[in-house]
Amino acid sequence: MEREGIPTVIVTCLPDVARDIGVNRIVNNRAGHFHHPFGDPSRTPEAEREWRLGAARAAVKTLAERVDGPTVFEY
Repeated sequence: MEREGIPTVIVTCLPDVARDIGVNRIVNNRAGHFHHPFGDPSRTPEAEREWRLGAARAAVKTLAERVDGPTVFEY
């Protein structure tokens, strides 16, 4: 998709793996939960919802960033 001009992003807690496979835009969610890359079950439901929305917003914002090769963005 990137070669066709369509930007992509991956949200992961394993940014080194994403970098190794050549993903251009990587959002490191820093959740620390391999099995819950888009959440944190230790949070209250409301805090979890806000965290997920923030992660989704970070991913969408990252799509607009121009990059030259694998780049990690922190969330």
